[in-house]
Amino acid sequence: MDLFLPGISRQATPVVSRFMHRHNPKTFLIYTDGAYLNNGQSNPKAGWGCIFRPLTPTPTPTISGRLEHKGPFGDSHSQTSNRAELRAVLGALRFRHWKGEGCTTLVIATDSEYVVKGATEWVPGWLRKGWKTSAGGQVKNKDLWEALLGEMERWDTYGMKIQFWRIPREWNVDADVKAKEAAGRNDVEEWGDVLGVLC
Repeated sequence: MDLFLPGISRQATPVVSRFMHRHNPKTFLIYTDGAYLNNGQSNPKAGWGCIFRPLTPTPTPTISGRLEHKGPFGDSHSQTSNRAELRAVLGALRFRHWKGEGCTTLVIATDSEYVVKGATEWVPGWLRKGWKTSAGGQVKNKDLWEALLGEMERWDTYGMKIQFWRIPREWNVDADVKAKEAAGRNDVEEWGDVLGVLC
């Protein structure tokens, strides 16, 4: 994958290493993934992971977490793969003030068709139908979709665009490993953001 290469953002203090578009260094890429363990059992667990810069020993180039039992608005939800995938995107968007590093477009790279098609194709129809699917049912994970739309609007006010890119699973191995590791951690009840400083 030679479209996004390791690069240095000199607008940040101190300078930081990021995945940058080969023709536009103001376009950054973050790999995201969700994992779901114990499928079909009584104790399913989900986690999420993101790789936001090239892999080096320190500081860590990853963020990850166990999927919380409560969503961003305080409602309880089941642990699912789709929720973990969306949570990873929210984790990436909320981790840093990316615009302060000179980023004008942040590309979310994921192997999740649910996330990419949801964010780029399905959401407009859901909004027109009052959060109903084409079959007339309630949209699942509405809380996370609303949070994602809020993040996209927030970044737009800062002059930064969010784009989604569905990548092959084999390009997303590192984020998948982090998501699976996080899914194995202890339960987390309340929603909480992971914020990065000097990373």
